Amino acid sequence: MVAYPHVRLSAFYAVYFAILGVLLPFWPLYLSEVGLSVAQIGTLMAVLMLTRIVSPFLWGKLGDALENRMRVIQWGSFAAALCFGGVFWAQSFEWLVFVVAGYSFFWNAILPQFEVVTLNYLGDAHHHYSRVRAWGSVGFIGAAVGLGWYFNFASIMHVPFILAACFISLTILSWTIPGLVARSIDAGGKPRLSVLVNSSFVSFLVACLLIQLAHAPYYTYFSLFVEQAGYSKGATGFYWALGAISEMVLFMFMHRLLPRIGTFRLFVFALFASLVRWILLDVWVANPTALFIIQVLHAGTFGAFHAASIDFLRKHVPVGLSGQGQALYSMISYGVGGALGSFLSAWIWPISPTWAFWMASAASTLALAITFKWVART
Repeated sequence: MVAYPHVRLSAFYAVYFAILGVLLPFWPLYLSEVGLSVAQIGTLMAVLMLTRIVSPFLWGKLGDALENRMRVIQWGSFAAALCFGGVFWAQSFEWLVFVVAGYSFFWNAILPQFEVVTLNYLGDAHHHYSRVRAWGSVGFIGAAVGLGWYFNFASIMHVPFILAACFISLTILSWTIPGLVARSIDAGGKPRLSVLVNSSFVSFLVACLLIQLAHAPYYTYFSLFVEQAGYSKGATGFYWALGAISEMVLFMFMHRLLPRIGTFRLFVFALFASLVRWILLDVWVANPTALFIIQVLHAGTFGAFHAASIDFLRKHVPVGLSGQGQALYSMISYGVGGALGSFLSAWIWPISPTWAFWMASAASTLALAITFKWVART
C-alpha cells in the first residue's frame, strides 16, 4: 500500500457527500418554496441524475489518458462551483434546468475518478476502502442533521448559499491532494473497453441500474413524504441522517465483513433489502419506530450495495480501464437508473406515492432475478 493522505482523502468524501446531504433533504424543499410544482421538482432531480449518463464516461476516458488523474477532479470541482453560481441569477424552472445541468455535469463526473485515486493509494489494502469512504457518510450526516435543526428556525432560502460554500470548499480541498502518477501501459497491452462487454458484467450494470431506479422516489420525494406525514424539518433531517449513520457503521466494519461474506452474497443482501424497504416505507411512514427501522435498512440498500459494487469493479475491470470502468458503473446505475427513476417518479408520484414505492420494489425484484441468473456465474 502506498503511503496516502488519509485525512485529505477522507475530507474530500466528507465535503462531497455533505453536498448530497444538502441536496437530497433540503433542495426539494427550497424548490417548493420558490414556487415549483411536484412534477417540476421531480424533473430537476432527474436532470441531476441525467448528467451522470454522459459526464462520468467522458471524464473517465480523460482520467485514464492523463498521468495525474487528480487534474480532472480539481478542474471539475472548480467548474461545478462556477456553474452553481447561476442559481443566484434567477429561480425560474427553465433557468434552473440549465443551472442544475451545468453544475451536475462536472460534479457527477469527479466522484468515479476520485474512487480510482483512493483505490490506487490503497493498493493491496483495498478492503480498507470503506473506512475512508465512511467519512462521506459523516459529511452527509452532519449536513442533514445540522441543517435539519437549523431550518427549524432559519429560512429554507439559505440552501443555495450553503451549497455554494460546499462547492467552493470542495474545490479548495481537491488542490491539496497529490495525485499518483499512473504507471505506463504498452500500447499493445492496453486493454480495450470491449473486454467489459460480457453477460456477467452487463448484467451487473443492469442490476445496478434497477436498484438506483428503485431509490428514485426516495431520493426525490422522501422529504415531502415525511413532512406530509406530520414530521418537522428537524425530524426530516434526522431520518435522512439515520440512513447515512447506518451505512457509515457498516462501512467501518466492511473491511472485516467483505472477505468473510463475499462480494456476491453482499450484493444479493443489498437487493433484497431494497425489495423490502420501499414496501415498508409506504405502509409505515407515519410510525416513528417503524420509520427508524426502515431508515436503518439504508445500510443494506446503499452501504452494502456500494461496497459490493466497488469490489466487483476492482476484480473485473483491468487496471488500464479503471477510470472508464468506474465511469460506466456511475453512468449506467446512477445516471440512467437515477434519471429514469426520477422521470418515472415525477409521473407516478402525483397519481399515488404507493404506486411509486411498489414500482421501486418491483425493480428490486427484477434486479434480484437478473443477479441470480447471470451475475452469479462470476
